[in-house]
Amino acid sequence: MSPIAYVALLGRSPWATVNTYYKVMKEGKGKRDIRRVYVFTEERYRRSLPRVVRAVQTISEAYNLRPSIETVVIPDYGFFEADRRFKELFTKLGAEGYRIGLDITSGRKALVAAAIVQIREFPVSFIVYMGLLDMDFPDRPYMMIPTHMQPIKNFLGEERNGS
Repeated sequence: MSPIAYVALLGRSPWATVNTYYKVMKEGKGKRDIRRVYVFTEERYRRSLPRVVRAVQTISEAYNLRPSIETVVIPDYGFFEADRRFKELFTKLGAEGYRIGLDITSGRKALVAAAIVQIREFPVSFIVYMGLLDMDFPDRPYMMIPTHMQPIKNFLGEERNGS
């Protein structure tokens, strides 16, 4: 099976990004295939990147994985740059034989729209969104929130190998 590049969109909630990655690693099929992680965010959320990267490293190591982790910072309201950067990344990953797993949980609309529009032509493994049904738990680790309050949806249904 081809390796997966996990692309997370970081918006205002670092916990949403971290908790979704944790849930994908804990329950997701193909998690052992994740070889690279990319975290995209806008300039206004840049300061959250070091904590998110450390958390992704820690979670990955708990599953005996050591994916390379890269971050991409898009200017605030940089719709056109986001569109271009996703297309470049997805083209590169597709040429290298990667399938793409996309987490849109924490992403802002401009990043989510650009990523989804650009991902259409590439091999996609999953597009996930994890909800939070009770806002009393917004800034807590996954294990401190009742699991039934954190439903996850793969918009592609079961994992698929191509687009």
